[in-house]
Amino acid sequence: MPARPSRPAGWWLVGILLLALGCRSRPAEAELTSAKDRTPQVQSLLADAARAYQRGNLLLTQQLLLKAGAAAPDDPDIALDLGDTLNRLQHMESARQHYVEFLSRHPSASQVRLALGLTLMGLGRWEEAVNHIRRVTRELPQDQNARFNLGIVLARLGRTPEALAELRRAAKSSPPDPALLTELGITLMRAGEPAEAAKTLEQALSLDPDNVPALFNLGQCYGRLGRVDEAREALERFSLASGRRERYIDEKRLFRAAQARSDSLARVGKDEQALGALLAYRDSLADFPLFQQELGVAYLRAGRRQEAIAAFERAVAKDSSLTESHAQLAGLYQQAGEGDKAMRARQAAARPSSQGPLPSDTP
Repeated sequence: MPARPSRPAGWWLVGILLLALGCRSRPAEAELTSAKDRTPQVQSLLADAARAYQRGNLLLTQQLLLKAGAAAPDDPDIALDLGDTLNRLQHMESARQHYVEFLSRHPSASQVRLALGLTLMGLGRWEEAVNHIRRVTRELPQDQNARFNLGIVLARLGRTPEALAELRRAAKSSPPDPALLTELGITLMRAGEPAEAAKTLEQALSLDPDNVPALFNLGQCYGRLGRVDEAREALERFSLASGRRERYIDEKRLFRAAQARSDSLARVGKDEQALGALLAYRDSLADFPLFQQELGVAYLRAGRRQEAIAAFERAVAKDSSLTESHAQLAGLYQQAGEGDKAMRARQAAARPSSQGPLPSDTP
């Protein structure tokens, strides 16, 4: 009679059998496609979608991208384009469902997963966002923007030590970024480390001297450290940066006049004249971020994509909190095939503002 296998050997055979069954029952991940795989029909649909987007017709853009996505269901760039459009339409739950469906077939599509995480941030579903963004940081350990957003979400959940670890790692591995340093400084304050927080916020201000949240929180840091004179100076700078009221009021009134004239022309289809109405104010409103954003929209309507991108880039350079400009840039970069820049803009659009009082809007 043959000898019975030993108990460990028996369990080893059972394990092999279960593993084989598991591999057999798990469907293989579909292969991703890219721009070179697109049929002429898909290319035509995407060109029409880009034109509709430039005209500001987001509903038509959505319809065309749905058709393109149906014809090329494994193309991650089309999936990202459609998700961006749904988010621009404020259909964030539809964007979430769209990303989830794509990831059910392509779980390793890290950029789509990151876009899902950012959409979940926008929906306030922080725990779910953590899970997806953390997975992206494992799959793409060099993506420090993903790590930055992971730190933000962890901070929102009150998981300060974890947030601090992620933000420190992102700050160490990235070029100096005032937004990242501000978030790190605020998190250090929460962790009870005002001295390090002050140094970090000072570094943020060396890069962006009018960074309002950094100035306010630096004043608070100095106060906790007993550095009363420096606290007073930082809060005075905060007041100046957040309340340059007279010039702001004048520029905003002028901007609204330009905007009203441009909108009246755009409503009757006179896109070039609408753009001209704005350009008449380009010297007097060159430093007003909302004007640059509106100029970007007008350039888009006129079909002048590169000039639109330049205007939106000027807008966010002057005011990084302009989520509309970041969202526009995400779509435009994506259409231009600049995926990395599109994702950075997408992240900036989804990123909540650093804490601290901000300048109130002037009626």
